[in-house]
Amino acid sequence: MGRQSLAILFIAFLISIQTKGQIQQYIDDEYVSEDVFGISKGTNGGIISGFYYRHSKVLSEGNLMNYGIEIVNIKHPRESRRTTFTGSTFVFGKSNFLLAIRPTYGREKILFKKAPQQGARITALAAVGPSFGIEAPYFIELGNGQREQYDPNNPAHASPFIQGASTPLRGLSQGTIVLGAHAKTSLTFETNSTKKRVFGIELGFTLDTYTREIIILPEANNKSTFTSAFFAVYFGRRR
Repeated sequence: MGRQSLAILFIAFLISIQTKGQIQQYIDDEYVSEDVFGISKGTNGGIISGFYYRHSKVLSEGNLMNYGIEIVNIKHPRESRRTTFTGSTFVFGKSNFLLAIRPTYGREKILFKKAPQQGARITALAAVGPSFGIEAPYFIELGNGQREQYDPNNPAHASPFIQGASTPLRGLSQGTIVLGAHAKTSLTFETNSTKKRVFGIELGFTLDTYTREIIILPEANNKSTFTSAFFAVYFGRRR
């Protein structure tokens, strides 16, 4: 089956969901606000890239306003982990890590509503806001028990002397705040939501840009703008 045939079947499936849902009262008509918490995985992040909170308020039929906050770890695309003789790992050549704190404001458009016990709700979101990047030292643990910011040019930081990486919290208090801005677009898909409870997935893209380069890997090409595709699972409540 070709891609065009799959696309036609998918569109027909969505239309059938919408048509069936019209004969019932929609869940979307029975609430005025919702609060959700999400866990995200981005293409420029770790296994778990970050967390977010979002509050949405119904403005009119099918239109919502939202605001919230996201905390996301952003990695350099050339990061590579190495295993030490202790079995721990560290990122070779990394001197800093980037933690982005994003206050967000956006709008949501309900594309397909969800009726009780059937169908799926699909929404489109767009959001913008400032981005406070924390450029914090990346610490490693050495064989002598010391913890130091990793410097790939320091002979004492050669791979045989490294036992592993310290926790991110170790360098967070010594971080430098870099101002920037971000933008985000996404689609959400909800199938198990009820009148009061929310559960769904979110797929989208984000862009962060800062006022200067963020030095993550000193020996690589560092930049001030980061883009990422992301996947998130979220849950929450409606009122």
